[in-house]
Amino acid sequence: MELLDRYLKAIASYLPSAQKDDIVRELSEDIHAKIEDKQAELGRPLAEPEIEAILKAYGHPLLVAGRYRQDERRVAFGKQLIGPLLFPFYIKVLQFNLGITSVVLLFVYAVLFAAGDRPIHLLSGLPMVFFYQLLIQFAVVTGIFAAVDGHFAKHPDRWDPRKPSQGYYPAVSVAGEAAQVPRMESISILIALVVWLVWLRVMQSSPFLILGPTAAYLKFAPVWHELYVPVVLLTFAAMAQAAINFVRPDWVRLRSYTRIGMGVAGVVLWTFLLKTGPWVVSSDGAASLEGMRANTLRIVNECFYYSLLVAVIISSFQLLRDLYRLARGTQHRAASRA
Repeated sequence: MELLDRYLKAIASYLPSAQKDDIVRELSEDIHAKIEDKQAELGRPLAEPEIEAILKAYGHPLLVAGRYRQDERRVAFGKQLIGPLLFPFYIKVLQFNLGITSVVLLFVYAVLFAAGDRPIHLLSGLPMVFFYQLLIQFAVVTGIFAAVDGHFAKHPDRWDPRKPSQGYYPAVSVAGEAAQVPRMESISILIALVVWLVWLRVMQSSPFLILGPTAAYLKFAPVWHELYVPVVLLTFAAMAQAAINFVRPDWVRLRSYTRIGMGVAGVVLWTFLLKTGPWVVSSDGAASLEGMRANTLRIVNECFYYSLLVAVIISSFQLLRDLYRLARGTQHRAASRA
């Protein structure tokens, strides 16, 4: 039965590899037994809508798989905010955003430390900077996932047994269905980009959260402020693509074209930044820097130069890779039609 096979494949996509075969076999036997009992009761084979009703009674594949998962972690402050079903995705997004922030902060502090700018003073300010970053991102990511979890809880039946990997729940691609963008990918991108916009706005207004104590005499050069609007517009474009693919996961080529467009924009922006140094200057209250502070400013800008150069190289490589994948996919589709 094609409906049942697709349903079981969707469930299997959410299960741990070690338990997948045994659980799917058990479910298959149980559902087949119910179908046979219903056929014996009616005295005829079941029509497709009747099989759909049996599968619907079992529930969305994500919910069924969740009954077999041993991971019961959740986020709750008195009331449950994020349940076990979304918790793994929540942790991945939180780790991704905090990971990027940590890399940026460690890079800046490593440069300042290497420049010899009062290491003890820098290290004393690092925990507070990390605390602010953690607080901001934890609050935003948790709030968004709590809203998503609440929406799913209110609409548990909004899914189609004929398309078991789609619906209002996060989905992954399932073998046997047409190529599609996983809805969980779209949700994760949207959440990550919202957090990015919040982080970007906070960083613009509070340089201390990046530069720490050195913000007293260092600041980011005006070029960073000039790039704020283009970066925000590109972020909105990426959010629009994720939102469209959430509604239309079958528009796979939209994701490919968006990645290429973002890749081109990324190379242009990184190259523009590379040619417009310096990237960190003395603050208004410290117009002339001498001695160790001047040395710190020089080393910081040198590190920014080489980091931006690496960013241009990596972005160019990723753009070429995406172009190659798009071309290869186009050739494959053309060959399949021939």
